[in-house]
Amino acid sequence: MKFARFQTNEKIAYGIVEGDSIREISGSPLFDYSETGAIHLLSAVRLRAPVEPPKMFAMALNYGSHLHGSSPPSRPEPFFKTHTSVIGPDEAIVLPSDSEKVDAESELVVVIGRKAKNVPESEAMGYMFGYTCGNDVSARDWQSSDTSWWRAKSSDTFSPIGPWIVTDIDAGSLDIRGRINGKEVQACNTSEMIFGIAATISDLSRYITLEAGDCIFTGTSGSAGQMHAGDVVEIEIEGIGVLSNPVE
Repeated sequence: MKFARFQTNEKIAYGIVEGDSIREISGSPLFDYSETGAIHLLSAVRLRAPVEPPKMFAMALNYGSHLHGSSPPSRPEPFFKTHTSVIGPDEAIVLPSDSEKVDAESELVVVIGRKAKNVPESEAMGYMFGYTCGNDVSARDWQSSDTSWWRAKSSDTFSPIGPWIVTDIDAGSLDIRGRINGKEVQACNTSEMIFGIAATISDLSRYITLEAGDCIFTGTSGSAGQMHAGDVVEIEIEGIGVLSNPVE
């Protein structure tokens, strides 16, 4: 199924996407819900970030092509991203005036479906709700100069996700493509991850209680593309769709 979060003139709601329409539901798809009977055309609503995550994590160095000759990590290497950095489809990524190089990173994002603590890897996929597209926006000069990555990875607008959450796909081998102004700047497959989704969920849950709605950016490949004001960035993931954001 595809679950979207959308805005009409009256309110923000969740719904089930089918073709060119959204069947509105009451409440969040992460918990108990029912269909309201209202149906909206996709073209008549504004899609928002498909989830409001309590916490967000991102995986560092999880694709061999992103290591650039460095040794792979011996265990998953997550870092935090702030929920205040989240934006949705078609919302603008705002480049800070005092950063000289901001890149787009095309990533599969895992959405957790229920509370997870000390989860064995063999059971970890049972705690996963679905997947969406993500852009782990990264200010490279800050990333290399700062002691931590708090502003390089979590400045406002630095975590676009969307356009919706897909629950019924196998994420073991999905093509991921990143484009800036229509030009492909990244291409990989999720099968190239050093640490897979189950291993990541299991490892995180040893130390931090995962909650419904938490998001995990699973890592990026190669060398990401630099963004400039006026650009349009697209993240396309097989079986999910396209996340598009302008840059200001």
